[in-house]
Amino acid sequence: MSTVADRLVPSSAASAGSRRRPLAPAELAWIAVAPCTALAVAAIVLLGPPLGHLLFAPGSDALWPAGWWGTTGHAEPTKHARYLVAVLAPIVLAAVVLVGSRRGAALPPRIVRALTLTSQAAVVACVVALLLHQNVRYNVGQPAPPVFGLVSAVVAAALVLTGILALRRHTVAARVAELVRETPARRAGALAIAVVLTAIWLLKVLMTDDLTGDLAGLNLPFTMNDASAVLNGRTPLVDYHAIYAKLLPYPTALVFAAFGSTIFIFTLWMAILDLLALLAVYAVFRLVTRSSLLALALFAPFLATTDLGDARISAGAISPLTFPAMWPMRYGGAYLMAWLTARQLAGHRPRQLWVLFFVGGLVAIDNLEFGVGALLATLVALLCTRPPRSARAALKLAGQFAAGVLGAIAIVCLLTLARTGRLPDPGLVVEWPRIFTKLGWFSMPLPAMGLHLVFYATFAAAIGAAAVRLARRADDALLTGMLAWSGVFGLLAGGYFVGRPDTYKIDGMLSAWCFALALLTVLVIRTLTAQSWRRLTAPQLLVLFGFGLAVCSLPRISLPQNQIARLTKPLPPPTYEAAVRAFVKPRTHPGEAVALLVPMGHRIAQDLRLRNVSPYAFMNAVVTQAQMRTLVDTLRREHVRRVYTAEPHSGLRQEGDTAVEQLTWLAYVGYRRTATRSGVVELTRR
Repeated sequence: MSTVADRLVPSSAASAGSRRRPLAPAELAWIAVAPCTALAVAAIVLLGPPLGHLLFAPGSDALWPAGWWGTTGHAEPTKHARYLVAVLAPIVLAAVVLVGSRRGAALPPRIVRALTLTSQAAVVACVVALLLHQNVRYNVGQPAPPVFGLVSAVVAAALVLTGILALRRHTVAARVAELVRETPARRAGALAIAVVLTAIWLLKVLMTDDLTGDLAGLNLPFTMNDASAVLNGRTPLVDYHAIYAKLLPYPTALVFAAFGSTIFIFTLWMAILDLLALLAVYAVFRLVTRSSLLALALFAPFLATTDLGDARISAGAISPLTFPAMWPMRYGGAYLMAWLTARQLAGHRPRQLWVLFFVGGLVAIDNLEFGVGALLATLVALLCTRPPRSARAALKLAGQFAAGVLGAIAIVCLLTLARTGRLPDPGLVVEWPRIFTKLGWFSMPLPAMGLHLVFYATFAAAIGAAAVRLARRADDALLTGMLAWSGVFGLLAGGYFVGRPDTYKIDGMLSAWCFALALLTVLVIRTLTAQSWRRLTAPQLLVLFGFGLAVCSLPRISLPQNQIARLTKPLPPPTYEAAVRAFVKPRTHPGEAVALLVPMGHRIAQDLRLRNVSPYAFMNAVVTQAQMRTLVDTLRREHVRRVYTAEPHSGLRQEGDTAVEQLTWLAYVGYRRTATRSGVVELTRR
């Protein structure tokens, strides 16, 4: 039977039919890398513009006001369409592996070896070149320090070389195997170490009102203010436009009601959720490796790499773990899904698939960008390990998927209906993803080369490895499924980086990258252990080197005594919120409906017993004319007489700022400036 592979080789080689042999799935994968890459590049170049116009065109909407720093960016439909094509490329490679293996693609051994080695050498050379030229940039387009420096590379290479030489000795390998063997004591001890290590690392997440500065940095005016808005009577997806998490503000509001809405309580609650999410990752590693000590060896570098960050503010280092919009609002639900998926594949509870998809539906509603990626990754993992054998089985799986997702939607509808008497607005689920993608809010050009391509290659490798294992019916479906999960999730979550490819976003993607890398490391170690750590290939060395880079992140831990000193050092009290309260309180009365369009406005309103009916956190979150109309309609419907917003700052990039055009619009509908104090303007409608 003629195959695609037959047409790729010279006729002289094809004529030697007696020397041809079927390709192993791994060989087929490596041989297919080059043609699949060429096809993907051609599709990216040719299909990007028309697909961008079809799927990501902004239409008549646009960022507004034009020229204001708060609406920096522009639509880049071609960029997003090209990334969508790039996401599909590893799926095409996986399909080639699965179909080619079933059809018995064959080539002469010499050709197989030459093509395989050439492909491996090209991939390794490209990845090494990208690591040397990481091309990381700040959000203003200026070059930023590389994520992994030369010292880390040298140390990682030394660690890998030392480990390989040691494990080639049978006595060392036997001792390591005995050491990592699972026992109840080791399981309890490793879990305790993981909890303590994570808790120590998360001390940096804790903040107080004094430490965060006048505008409560680290994006708290958005993330913390959302929970305060719920406590103050607003409802996400109905009359409040939350940017990041749509459902997490509800339990956070309950925490505020019980313990107070201080920044310390908020960051402590975020740290607790971070701890649970990170321990879910540890649990995945333990299920995959079947060894708590091996899981701990994977988890510690994962934790360290997850938290890399180099930007500085007065409160200390900004890193993914100190940024609530990233942890736990994006990754928390995703890693919960990873843990539940691993348990499902391992035969543990929950055994009903609809329960898994129900949780996935809630995660997707809460944060669309990472939640949809986690939900689809779970579906792909299940399809890889338990493919439907009949149309009836496929319909059953589709029914369970629909039941779970529709159940999640129904619960959210019941929640908002009971709270407000109104159903959620589906448009608010996609409002901010649309603004970030179609309108290009704070967009940046995507570099043609850089560290992000290393991440992409890692996710593609995870999908390819899962396809190879599936084609040769490898044992341990759990590892196969989680490799597929990590690759699909990483690629889909990568759209977050593509929109604004700066150092903050690439730091945020490190966790997804290291998760996939850790699973690839498990696969490589298992393969090399079976070979007594001999006959290493260049890609295997590259995976181990990548994990070595993750290990080099461990010394960046902040010691507990340093964090305790940071939290307890005397500082002058912040002035911003106090000044706003002092300005607003004597001019309003308890229970009055106002619009406090300033940072932490809903928390201030709750403290003053006012009803802040603003559907947005503050004016920085009003970036289109449609949103401005929504704000004005709310003011009219709620009969708001007083609006408080920030004084416009000419040329000053400051969170909480207001554009002159926004004030002009409010003046047009009848609001007049009546007082100004501490940079806050009162507008009154007679």
